[in-house]
Amino acid sequence: MCMIVDANKLGVFLAEPPHEDAWPIHQWLERPAGAGALVYSTGGKFADELGSKAKHKLASYRRTGKARLVSASRFAEDEARLKASGRLRSDDAHVLALARASGTRLLYTADQDLIEDFKDHRLIRKPRGKIYSGAGNADLLTDRACVTSDSFQAL
Repeated sequence: MCMIVDANKLGVFLAEPPHEDAWPIHQWLERPAGAGALVYSTGGKFADELGSKAKHKLASYRRTGKARLVSASRFAEDEARLKASGRLRSDDAHVLALARASGTRLLYTADQDLIEDFKDHRLIRKPRGKIYSGAGNADLLTDRACVTSDSFQAL
């Protein structure tokens, strides 16, 4: 399974030692290769939201197969369509476009507007999006392989 960590949870995720809500994610990432991975981008709005510590840690995860980097150029057009659609509650079209481009359907966030968008079947479907909000959602961290998609879903 793949997961996107929203910028509002990066601090919790990167804390040392890991925050109790992020601890299950760290344990999940340490399972045998292929069990789970983070999906991220360093282009577009992501570049503004990721600090150097986050970029370094994500690059480290990528080198060990625990993260997948998706070029912002793969979803820039869809991001623009999402922004222009008038359907979004959040200002996170880049997160939704990344999920749609990669096939990732699990998101760690505390942003209520983004949660509503991510769970909206008109925006994220086949399968629908799920939210990891803390350690109580550790059951969402499955051992199913993280396979990213090369196709977009239409808006």
